[in-house]
Amino acid sequence: MFDNKLPFDSYPHGGRKLISVKWNYYNSRRRAVPTFMKETKQTCCAYCGMDFTESFNNWRSVVLDHVVPQSVRKSLGIRLDWIWDFSNAVLACSACNGYNNRYKPEIDSPQQQMSQEEFFDLRDRCYRERKGPIMEKLTQEEDFFNLKIKRSI
Repeated sequence: MFDNKLPFDSYPHGGRKLISVKWNYYNSRRRAVPTFMKETKQTCCAYCGMDFTESFNNWRSVVLDHVVPQSVRKSLGIRLDWIWDFSNAVLACSACNGYNNRYKPEIDSPQQQMSQEEFFDLRDRCYRERKGPIMEKLTQEEDFFNLKIKRSI
């Protein structure tokens, strides 16, 4: 299926500490993404592996993706600065970012305040839970392209 390696492994401190670069007001291809790449040593889509430095067309599709979605922050007792820290982000191509975009992690019981260690565990789980369906959708899209589009032209 896919390897179990996490993109966070190459982040400072193995991805288990905040990077302390906030991108909520800094989310642009020209500003946030190059800083993110420098801080995390990532240049590829965390899901499909597209290298954003390979070509201009690849670069045009790069986005920063929240791994733990912003929409669950309050209900899970997650601090706002953790959600917007680079440690909760991965590079994604716009296609992969759109697949399974309504994902929300299942949590047994909401908390008043999540610890940072629990947050990183949740982030890792969210990434793993999202990657499988994204890869399945990518395969379906590739099959559709090869069977319907290429054959009809």
